[in-house]
Amino acid sequence: MDYQSPPKPDTDSQTVDRWGNPAQGMSPEPEYKYEENPRDYKHSGPGIASFVIAMLTLAGYVAAFVYTGAKAASILGENNKLLPESAELIMYLGVTVLILVALNVIGAVTGIVGLTFRQRRKVFAVLGTLINAIFLLLFMLLLSVVLVNAGAA
Repeated sequence: MDYQSPPKPDTDSQTVDRWGNPAQGMSPEPEYKYEENPRDYKHSGPGIASFVIAMLTLAGYVAAFVYTGAKAASILGENNKLLPESAELIMYLGVTVLILVALNVIGAVTGIVGLTFRQRRKVFAVLGTLINAIFLLLFMLLLSVVLVNAGAA
């Protein structure tokens, strides 16, 4: 039996697979289907807003407590008792903290809204929601410690 090699196919009229065999049912050029890549998604607007709110409240907490710490020497008298004139500074600190907690609630809600958007990046929404939630949990912990200590006195 004589071995005869198969005829070479025309590359213009037929497509050849990777072994050189004529491919059945393959088109000469594969169809290109555009698939959206998650890296092409835009960031969610509410997620960015939540992250910005978290950073602003962080700066607000730092500024409020640094300012109060700097004034602490002037609000304490002899025997570390509070002076009557220090009530205004303590009231401003309390109001500032309550405003910042309200901003944290708004930031947490906008972060959750940012997480619900489809086909959007969720990095800032996750970060904003987590940071705002941590601030809210710390505020609740601070409040509970103050209330427990007030009841013990």
